[in-house]
Amino acid sequence: MRTVIAAAVVALACTAVAADAQDPVQVSAAEVVAARKAAMALSGAAMGGFKATIDAGGPVRTQAFPAGAVARWAAAVPGMFPAGTGQDALGAEATDAKAVIWTQRADFDARAATFAAEAGKLAQLAQADDAAGFAAQWAVVRASCQSCHAVYKAD
Repeated sequence: MRTVIAAAVVALACTAVAADAQDPVQVSAAEVVAARKAAMALSGAAMGGFKATIDAGGPVRTQAFPAGAVARWAAAVPGMFPAGTGQDALGAEATDAKAVIWTQRADFDARAATFAAEAGKLAQLAQADDAAGFAAQWAVVRASCQSCHAVYKAD
């Protein structure tokens, strides 16, 4: 009897998991904007921490985890800008994302790819505890952030 009950429980659990797996993820535009604002703020805070470590001459290996997180965020950036999450759809109060992101999407994606590649290099340099390389790469990553913000972020 226990075997039958256990089999029934497993079957019900598998059915529930399969049903959940088929449900589409539904996230509102406001939730996407909130997530990307939070991630951008955390990325900025990490960049500030990197600079503080560089300026203090501290061991950059201590920045390997946050540098890896910035690299993962950088790779996720394009997906955090779906249609309908810009100022044209939500208003200037809701987001700093200019409508030009979606009219110049190839350029936006290229800039995001550069950010991801450069942030990945920064993470590798932190892991290697290469202080000079990390300091130089920090400036490259910062410039890649600024190049995108200059075009696609409202003041």
